[in-house]
Amino acid sequence: MTKRNTNNHNHTLHYDAEYAGFDLHTANAPYIRPYLGRLRTVMQRVLQKHKRVLAVKFDLHLPAHTNPYLQRNPITEFIERVKAGIASYQNAVARRGQRVYQTEVEYVAKIEQTPDNELEHYHVVLFTNKDTLYPVGNLSHEDPTKLGKIIRLAWLKTHGLSADSRVALLHTSTPVFRVLQGPLSTDDPVHRDAFLHFSYLCKEKTTKYQGKRQSFYSSNAKNKAPA
Repeated sequence: MTKRNTNNHNHTLHYDAEYAGFDLHTANAPYIRPYLGRLRTVMQRVLQKHKRVLAVKFDLHLPAHTNPYLQRNPITEFIERVKAGIASYQNAVARRGQRVYQTEVEYVAKIEQTPDNELEHYHVVLFTNKDTLYPVGNLSHEDPTKLGKIIRLAWLKTHGLSADSRVALLHTSTPVFRVLQGPLSTDDPVHRDAFLHFSYLCKEKTTKYQGKRQSFYSSNAKNKAPA
């Protein structure tokens, strides 16, 4: 069943227990149908580009001192900093004369805000070539993994915080990451589980509607940061 979203008439709400052959948690319904489509497109594209994909789902929170009326989109800066961190790591690997595994940085990101919180928060799924950086930890200040440090530092720098800050602004999900092999298929139980997990970003509940500013971001075919 579908119907028009009263909060955004350009969106159709999706109530069914599956989408395009992928299962959905009905407890999270309704979903915003265009967001489900964009998630599927990103997964499809990254699994065509890389034999093995590392997918990491996590939440990003704003520092307590943040002005709730944000004048910029922190996701834009965060994604650019992640890309720069990975590129810097690859350059260091090349300087050591080691093989460099190229990667596209693909993502979906959703802005949400609960009624009892004056600050918005962000759900993100990041997709990279598993051969480039693997594995990733819990994104805390104790995470020893290279990718974990890149992600954490990118968010801290976005808010002008020092690299050694222990503030808990990043939270991983369970499992912390998934390894996917393409192409995307509804016959692959690993793909079905991943889509079910990641579809949480597509739920309508607690979506922050904010006029001209988007609520949902995803990498496009040219892999540009969101506007």
